[in-house]
Amino acid sequence: TIYRHFRDRDDLLQTVLNTWFDKFAVTLDAADREGTDPRGRLLAQGRAYLHFAVEHPAVYRVMFLERMDIGVLPSGEDFRNDPAFGVLIRAVQALHDAGLTGRHDVMSAAMTIWSSLHGVAAMAVCSNMLEQIGAERLGMLVGETVLAGLQYS
Repeated sequence: TIYRHFRDRDDLLQTVLNTWFDKFAVTLDAADREGTDPRGRLLAQGRAYLHFAVEHPAVYRVMFLERMDIGVLPSGEDFRNDPAFGVLIRAVQALHDAGLTGRHDVMSAAMTIWSSLHGVAAMAVCSNMLEQIGAERLGMLVGETVLAGLQYS
């Protein structure tokens, strides 16, 4: 009876993932509001990103690691309109406007920040490599390092 509501398995999975992407976007948006300056906004988003991944490892795996054909973001300016990635873009734009991205454009800086946190999150949900260090602690170290590097490179 479930296929009365969905075309096939992928349609069902996409619907479920859309719900999780919405929750993820709300989580990042709430974290973004915690920061009082561009760096604080990005670090709060980073903590929220890692917390989401660790709290929902199976969902995170499907959202970002296992199904590359589902949840793929659009290219170029459309990134700014994505509910989740757009939160990051707006914070990086504020960082850029404050002169804290060095010679890097907003999209390059955003992709650098995201890929760094994504790497830590992937390690946290796909292995036991972070049991001793902790995903949030390592993620914040990576985040601070990336933000400093962007400013001076």
